[in-house]
Amino acid sequence: MQDLVKIQDLSLIYQSIDSETTALSDINLTIRKQEFVSIVGPSGCGKTTILSLVAGLLKPTTGKITILDKTPNPKDDLAGYMFQRDNLLPWRTIEKNIYFGLEIKHKKTHDRKAFALSLAEKYGLKDFLKKHPSELSGGMRQRVALIRTLALQPELLLLDEPFSALDYQTRLELCDHIYEIIKKEKKTAILVTHDIFEAITMSDTIYVLSARPGTIKAIHQPKFDKNLTPFERRKTEKAKELFDIIWQEIQNEKQKIQ
Repeated sequence: MQDLVKIQDLSLIYQSIDSETTALSDINLTIRKQEFVSIVGPSGCGKTTILSLVAGLLKPTTGKITILDKTPNPKDDLAGYMFQRDNLLPWRTIEKNIYFGLEIKHKKTHDRKAFALSLAEKYGLKDFLKKHPSELSGGMRQRVALIRTLALQPELLLLDEPFSALDYQTRLELCDHIYEIIKKEKKTAILVTHDIFEAITMSDTIYVLSARPGTIKAIHQPKFDKNLTPFERRKTEKAKELFDIIWQEIQNEKQKIQ
């Protein structure tokens, strides 16, 4: 499978008038097309910062990032960002919310609209297109947010704790739905999460970051039956064993902070 994202010798230093803070140091990783990657680690280790760098919202202090050999630029459609909250506009219908990204990018063509609607219908939103966000559950709203992102046909999805604002049961259900959509649409994804089980059950590769300055301390590649859903994977001994390993790795890094 072709390499999609390459991060080489990356570091990021935040500078202020009287100090500087190294957020990330010596990050090297490669993500293949259609690979699902998760990044976990202690709070403040730079997980979301990596997403911002890959999206082109921040520039590295040293090192290089490429998506399909191009430098990330928020003006292009190589990466689509899905945030912790759905950020749907309450006064717009679900259909018009799905078109919102296309409007901002000035790409609301007939073909793009048709593609967006086909995604909505394919993934269970057909009967909700004329409703407003307040009429949908939290899980459904996040599904709308994903369809809005996919409508731009990005090569890469950046998922910044997209389930964290939901109750536990909804999180479990939405993990299955989002995983299914990403795999069916053959997308590449980077997920930042504090939920270790989420990372284990959705990912092809998991990167564990150290305490700040964040660097890669461990890499895991869970091997599950591809027919199992993330929820079904949670119940396996393999998932429980890997959870204990990653939990301890993160705890070891937390102790360095204290």
